[in-house]
Amino acid sequence: MKLHYLLLCLLLTTVTGISQNFKYGKVSKEELAEKSNPSYPDADATVLYRDYKVAFTFKQGEGFIQKATVHERIKIYNKDGAEWARKNVITYNDGGNRETFDLKGVTYNLVNGDVEKQKLKNSAVFEERISKYRVNNKFTMPDIRPGSVIEYEYVIESGFSTIDDIELQYTIPINKEIVELKIPEFFVYNIQSNPKASVAFNFETDSREKEVNFRARSGLGSANYGSYNSNNSATRAGTSTYKEIEYSLEESNIPPLKTEPFVDNLRNYQARSIWELAMINDPNGIPENFATSWEAVSKSVYESEAFVNEIKRTNYYEADLATALKDATSPEQKMAIIHNFVKNKVKWNNYVGYFPEKGVKKAYSEGTGNTADINLMLISMLQHAGLTAYPVLVSTKKNGIPVYPTREGFNYVIAAVNHNGSFYILDATDPFSNINMLPERAMNWQGRLIRPDGSSDWVGLYPSYMSKKLTYVQAEIDNDNLTAKVRERKGGHYAKDYRTAYAGSATEVKTKAIDTNSEAVEISEFEAKDVKSLKDNLSLSYTATSNSLVEKIAGDLYVSPMLYFAQTENPFKDSSRTYPIFFEYPKSEKYNITIKIPEGYKVKSLPDAIQANLAGNTGSYTYLVKEAPGVVQLAVSLD
Repeated sequence: MKLHYLLLCLLLTTVTGISQNFKYGKVSKEELAEKSNPSYPDADATVLYRDYKVAFTFKQGEGFIQKATVHERIKIYNKDGAEWARKNVITYNDGGNRETFDLKGVTYNLVNGDVEKQKLKNSAVFEERISKYRVNNKFTMPDIRPGSVIEYEYVIESGFSTIDDIELQYTIPINKEIVELKIPEFFVYNIQSNPKASVAFNFETDSREKEVNFRARSGLGSANYGSYNSNNSATRAGTSTYKEIEYSLEESNIPPLKTEPFVDNLRNYQARSIWELAMINDPNGIPENFATSWEAVSKSVYESEAFVNEIKRTNYYEADLATALKDATSPEQKMAIIHNFVKNKVKWNNYVGYFPEKGVKKAYSEGTGNTADINLMLISMLQHAGLTAYPVLVSTKKNGIPVYPTREGFNYVIAAVNHNGSFYILDATDPFSNINMLPERAMNWQGRLIRPDGSSDWVGLYPSYMSKKLTYVQAEIDNDNLTAKVRERKGGHYAKDYRTAYAGSATEVKTKAIDTNSEAVEISEFEAKDVKSLKDNLSLSYTATSNSLVEKIAGDLYVSPMLYFAQTENPFKDSSRTYPIFFEYPKSEKYNITIKIPEGYKVKSLPDAIQANLAGNTGSYTYLVKEAPGVVQLAVSLD
């Protein structure tokens, strides 16, 4: 018996010795000494432990209060992993109900065999207002270096019954993750997983009886879980029971979310748990249903006073608009004039939303507003001018593609005009946008067009036209030096992107922005035309010189026909791909390069022609080089 007891003690001691202590503050030297993740050695960091808890507690006079507690411990292996020491946590404020945010954190480092700790200071925590209703709580952990372990815990309390999506996967591995939600039976949720995720997890459920102490006023019937304003009734105390449903999940060794080039939004493929509030079943009232359809969501947004009434307001702009439209003779002219008028009159304040922040009248007078302030104003003016204009609800790329119908599935609004059976989409928040040319942030998924009668339909947001970039090059070789005269013409979104980046920049900045893939290429005689205008095309011209693009070996000259325009690395070098290839917009790039053959030389060899097509004929690549009298000509197209 003693032998067995001793053996059992040894086994328990061994298990305890190798297990990690995930209690806050119990970071081990072994965790600090770890150099890489054994399963994912290329990872820049690893979540050693993540604990996400949600619980509801009853408070007299307030009802049920939601408390979300998040505890994370993260190992940082190198400098690139230091980005995980910066965190953003979103909280909400609807005016009458504000979420509270409490935080603590510590950074641990192993120095000469000793564990050094540095606490997160209040000065490293900032509040950044994202919109009228949302606040970004930003913090950066202190004293970060390769090998650090950071640990933080934050608590969010609110009277909201909605539950944010719960992230179950990051772009770094997660060693251990625990999720636990304890929810009163009165709140009913539809629980869903992201169908596009490559991994999925299932919650286990359990339930138990809970007691709640309350005070109710006599004469009101049965006990109520809310607050009361009557001053005529006496109060009585009591206890009531309800069922609490517990959802729990515990997972280990969660693989990182793979990053790949040309992905629309990685979050669209992230494993996460989505909690849709379907019903609040008040024990003393009528159940309130929230589960809905996209039609119902769109109609409820449109019928909100903060939405439709802003479209109906016209008196603040009527005189100015009449002056702007005095020479307009066609619907197309009116559309373009009004679009430019709003863009010039009101500047976007970088806040998104489909409800106005200031109100259209105030935004008009002050000259700034959020997306709804600006685009509801645009819709109002278009309608006032006799055009058939509608609001279109949108989810931005950053907001992702919603899994189920909900108001939170949208966070943006644009305008659509129906003219001669065709729809034109407009967004006046971007000074360089054009009709049917949305800012990239809004080119996501599809939008929900809403008519005045509340009916709605999906409309596409992705451009149907091709944005084109044409590059013409005339190059000459003198000894080992190459000089090239370059002309570029950019149209569509290529032009818009360039204008957005460089319209207000000096020539020197524009010159340095030319991507030559080499510091040995010098740019001179730079000229840009139509950068500040909204013409469809803009043009660039410059001279490029270099002594590194031509190599002389045993009397022969070697030069790449693509010069410095060739990509230095293949973005599709992996043997397999997880996500669909996504380009920001339909695009066409063409290069016509002519290289004059130096006197005394002749062509010895040329690269083979290439013709390649993407699956489903979604794209093609053509590479053709040939010799002509006195020159080598290259034609490359990517469509």
